[in-house]
Amino acid sequence: MMLFLISITVEDIVKNLKSSSANIRDYTAKMESKVRKKDGKEEYKLYLQKYRDGWVYMEVLEGESKGGIAVYDPGTKKVRAKKGVLKATLSPDDNRVRSAVGHRIYESHIIYFANRVKSAELLSEGTLAGRKVYIIKVPLKSEENYGAVYSKYWIDAESFLPVMIVDYDGRDQAIRSVKFMDVKINVGLKEEDFKI
Repeated sequence: MMLFLISITVEDIVKNLKSSSANIRDYTAKMESKVRKKDGKEEYKLYLQKYRDGWVYMEVLEGESKGGIAVYDPGTKKVRAKKGVLKATLSPDDNRVRSAVGHRIYESHIIYFANRVKSAELLSEGTLAGRKVYIIKVPLKSEENYGAVYSKYWIDAESFLPVMIVDYDGRDQAIRSVKFMDVKINVGLKEEDFKI
């Protein structure tokens, strides 16, 4: 019954999400990530930079690998990683630069999450961190999403970008959650900003 009070359709939300993400050339953000593991959770707070051509920069601010930096270079399709004085060039499939479930460095950013949305169901409106959001449910193919069969997205009602995403398995258990904070869009990043 409450859906009659919502002034926007899910089709418009998805269309605006796609349009907003397509207009991102680059961005910076802080990201909280939680991934379910067999023996608990893997939790991180990250600083993230994304450049439209595929560059991704992640620095671990809090968590097991605090101080670690990883950069995905779309030209070489490799990840440069640094922790202290140690540096390595790795495949994005190397477990040292993947989440506990297996997510690669380029599978945890705003544009990636926007591109996953093919269809959706509008669940409700709400607020998150003091901002109005639309909550949508997005069906996923489990074989392409590390066992997730659907996801809930909290879409900012002003920017139409995802603020929080939670992936669920077939038993409605959360596999991973990602929350974006302090997002700054089109700040003028260049490839030089991804050197380590």
